[in-house]
Amino acid sequence: MDLAVRPMSPSKPTSTTVVKLDSGSHDFKIIGYSSSLGIGIGKYITSDIFTVGGHHWCLRYYPDGYEKDDQGEYISVFIESVDTSCNVKALFDIRLLDSVSGSLSVDTPEVVKPHVFGAPSDTWGFYQFIRKKDLEVSDFLRDDCFTIRCNIVVIKELSDVVDGLANTSISQPD
Repeated sequence: MDLAVRPMSPSKPTSTTVVKLDSGSHDFKIIGYSSSLGIGIGKYITSDIFTVGGHHWCLRYYPDGYEKDDQGEYISVFIESVDTSCNVKALFDIRLLDSVSGSLSVDTPEVVKPHVFGAPSDTWGFYQFIRKKDLEVSDFLRDDCFTIRCNIVVIKELSDVVDGLANTSISQPD
């Protein structure tokens, strides 16, 4: 017995992707800001590891900045994927948190499109997160302490389903 496949109507194949977003945040409090200065350009201090979307992350705080060209004038901040898995797509936002009012900085740079963390220890962030002298005169630095808040959204594609057969019927010949 042979089965015949007849299109019900002319159609274009389509596909559907289900996307799941998992979000979370982490606060990294720097106690003793002035003591962290002077460790050297390109040297960093890491936050505790935190989990969002089933993946493990940490923040890297570079008190003297990441690049020599900036001459230690800026603080750099990066998010690091500490998973061994690759190709984790995430959108994140790193800001200063006012410990008294709970407000977040508005003049720090922001990521506007997702980044794919393609390898273990892959990082993404801001070379010029904030000028040291701007932090030092701000309300975000109190009693030689400040807090960095990282909001992260992990983007997971759960399935790719081909719908081209949805418009096809299978019938048995007479």
